[in-house]
Amino acid sequence: MTQRLKSLSVRDFRSIRGEITVSLDAPVVLIHGQNGAGKTSMLSALELGLTGAVTSLRGLDDEFARHLVHKGADAGRIVVAAEGMGDCAGEAQQTIRRSGVEGAGLLSPTAARFYGERCYLSQATLGRLLEVYQVKDTRRSDSPLTKFVKDLLGLDRLDALIEGLHDAGDVRRFRTTVPTFWEVREAIPDVEKRLRQDVAELQRHETERVAVDGRLRSGLAAIGIEAALLSPVADLARALAVQDDEAALQDLARLRREVTAVRQQWATARTEVAPAERTETEATARAAIEALELWRDGDGRRLEAILTAVTGLLPDAALSLGAGSGRSHAAASAAVSADLARCIGILEREAEDTARLSSFDQDLGRVRARMTVIEEQLAAQAVTSGSLAQALAGVLAHIHSDDCPVCGRDFGEISAKPLQAHVSDRIAALTESAGRLQALSRERAEMVAAAASLERDRGALAGRQLTPAMRDQMKSRRARLAELERSLLESAAGAARGQGMAVAAAAATRSVEALRARDQLVVTLREATGRLTRRAGVEPIGELEALDAALDRIDAGVSAGEARLTDRQEARRSAQAALEQHVEVSGRIEVLGRGIAEREATLKRFREARAAAEARITQSRELARRAREARTNVVRRVFNDSLNAVWRDLFVRLAPEEPFVPAFALPEGQGGPVEAVLETLHRSGGRGGDPRAMLSAGNLNTAALTLFLALHLSVEPALPWLIIDDPVQSMDEVHIAQFAALLRTLSKQHGRQVIIAVHERPLFEYLALELSPAYPDDRLITIELGRSPSGETLVNFEPLIWRPDTAIAA
Repeated sequence: MTQRLKSLSVRDFRSIRGEITVSLDAPVVLIHGQNGAGKTSMLSALELGLTGAVTSLRGLDDEFARHLVHKGADAGRIVVAAEGMGDCAGEAQQTIRRSGVEGAGLLSPTAARFYGERCYLSQATLGRLLEVYQVKDTRRSDSPLTKFVKDLLGLDRLDALIEGLHDAGDVRRFRTTVPTFWEVREAIPDVEKRLRQDVAELQRHETERVAVDGRLRSGLAAIGIEAALLSPVADLARALAVQDDEAALQDLARLRREVTAVRQQWATARTEVAPAERTETEATARAAIEALELWRDGDGRRLEAILTAVTGLLPDAALSLGAGSGRSHAAASAAVSADLARCIGILEREAEDTARLSSFDQDLGRVRARMTVIEEQLAAQAVTSGSLAQALAGVLAHIHSDDCPVCGRDFGEISAKPLQAHVSDRIAALTESAGRLQALSRERAEMVAAAASLERDRGALAGRQLTPAMRDQMKSRRARLAELERSLLESAAGAARGQGMAVAAAAATRSVEALRARDQLVVTLREATGRLTRRAGVEPIGELEALDAALDRIDAGVSAGEARLTDRQEARRSAQAALEQHVEVSGRIEVLGRGIAEREATLKRFREARAAAEARITQSRELARRAREARTNVVRRVFNDSLNAVWRDLFVRLAPEEPFVPAFALPEGQGGPVEAVLETLHRSGGRGGDPRAMLSAGNLNTAALTLFLALHLSVEPALPWLIIDDPVQSMDEVHIAQFAALLRTLSKQHGRQVIIAVHERPLFEYLALELSPAYPDDRLITIELGRSPSGETLVNFEPLIWRPDTAIAA
């Protein structure tokens, strides 16, 4: 079924007041009305009902819906009916409010776009159609004419293919679009470099392991371990961990110490002691012990009491005469002096803090007293302010006499002074008062800050002061420590004497004991030397052999054993170090081997990926080249065979005398995107400039009108409708006649439903005559719009049908 507009109902829409309903069910619909009668509003209502928008208004104002309702109404309504719409509804109803349009258009988005670009030519668009078609959208760089060419030729996908393959022309463009390609491309040299470094490092470690294994075999041979154990590293490590030589070395060291002790004892025992010397030594020892006991009964007991008192006061100072009277006295003196200095420091700081607290209290008192004075002055000054001075200054400009501008009273009744002078004096007084108030406020803020600072400092001092009990306890401790310090000073000489007597008594006692033990020492030493020879593994001591010779033989045996065991230990440590280095180097070799295998696999994968990507790039370049060639061929063929032919035919029919014919300019070259532009061609050959520069106003209007019709006829019509608002601007009678013939051809031969709006009455009647029904079932509807005296929109539509010409028949 043919798609045809059936009817249109409009109420309170733009300049249409009230409600009108007209039938559109005819191949040709002519609309007439004076300027402002509602022709354009009626066609805008038809566009809104079909597409859901008014394109010409939306381009001027994003909130165009607020202006669609008639000024004297609260809401409007549009109802559009059509037939042959397929699955879509045949009627659409919309309610127009100032907040927006309620209801969708009758057409789908694709059909609505076709309607706006190929079916409806508004009066505002006609005058600038050529300009509109060549204006580019800065966001997409496509003019409406270019978009039409792409739609007509189906070039969007081809352009998208060429644009998508653009990066293949230069691999540097892949840095952003395909970063992985560049990552792989740049990673290959780095992987190759690292692989070479790893191989060189592996070879170096292999060489190092050979040298380490040689040192390990030498060390194992030195300690008697077979080199065959080199293979199981764990068994070899356990064998090297056995430290039997260390125990033997320790035994030899003990044996050497025992030999040294015997030698020293023997050197002492060889000296013979006379009886007189023995008696004298014993007498000296008895005298030293008696003197020491006498000191302990006197000065020692007093020193013990002082040390006990110090320990009671200072528990951490463990003091006793058993450590020596001199050392104990020195330790006690140091402890007492240190604690006494601590107590004196604490009490002095306490006194300073007390004085500072008193000073802080005085300062706080002065600050608070000043704040009280400032508060009183602020209260006195608060009755006046600078804001009142500003207000009076504003009123002063309106005082031109003694009449008060506020109350209207004559100021001269109460004062001989002019009102203007009185107000000026009052402003000066208020301004001075405001300055004093500001200065007092600043001083008050400074006093508040000073008080807060003093309170913080006083709180810090008060927080660290001692309580009265603690202060009294500290004073008592200071007095007791001073007494102990004086007592220790008085007993220093006695402590020194006691220390000397103790040392002398101990030395004399040791001398007596040594003399008594020397006689038995010789026999004991020869028996000990015999045992030592057996332990050292040397020849035993003879009956008549000197003890020194036997001891020298033992020393030589011990030195030989130590040298042998030391060499074995050095060889063992060397073998252990070589084994650890062997394990470490082997681990590095294993890690490097795995790393080399991984890098070789990565390098292989990268190279394969790069080769595959380069193959795709080559294919993409070839595909882009062929796509550009195909696009160029299609564009040239369609421009020459279709678009330009249709436009030329239409333009020449309407303007047969114009030497310059508008045409589409053919794109030159095939490298860039398609960009359709307009030019003119002279009928005798040669190119002209842009149609807007070459054609007269009337022919320029004709060019725009024929361009619109050519674009409509060049594509398969999604909607077989042509709606044109006042298309004959600046046309003479010849152009109008040709245009009427063209409309007849479009309606009668090409099946287009034509809706034309004109405002000139003679033109309306002429078109009604030229487009009248020509055969049965043909029809013409004429619609005349007007206004009632009250401003209501009036409509008169007449359907005209075909009637046979009786005069010709007769």
